[in-house]
Amino acid sequence: MSPSPVLVVPAALWTGVAGVAVIASIVLTRRRERASAGWNPFGTDFPVVASAAFAGYAVAAAVRGEFSLPDAAFAFLWPATAASALAYVAGRRDRSLPRWAGPVFAAAGAALYGALPI
Repeated sequence: MSPSPVLVVPAALWTGVAGVAVIASIVLTRRRERASAGWNPFGTDFPVVASAAFAGYAVAAAVRGEFSLPDAAFAFLWPATAASALAYVAGRRDRSLPRWAGPVFAAAGAALYGALPI
């Protein structure tokens, strides 16, 4: 079964935003920040973001009938890391993202990946 463009396009856009956020957070940490103030993907918000990503993937994969715990155990890592990076990059300005934006971004990305027939 080939993936639907309805899922592929948002997944590609999400991946693009996530990739830019991760690269930007690494570059900003290396160039301008002290090591203690730099981006840490496993920061204090990681448990909440990881739980949201795990839930997003689990729901989408269960709807497709292809949920497995080993797949879910690794499927949440990329969306959780990307959400943490996005929150870091966006929080560097005067206005930061709302606290719920990271978990929602992670859950949306994980749900998109869970819904794709890969």
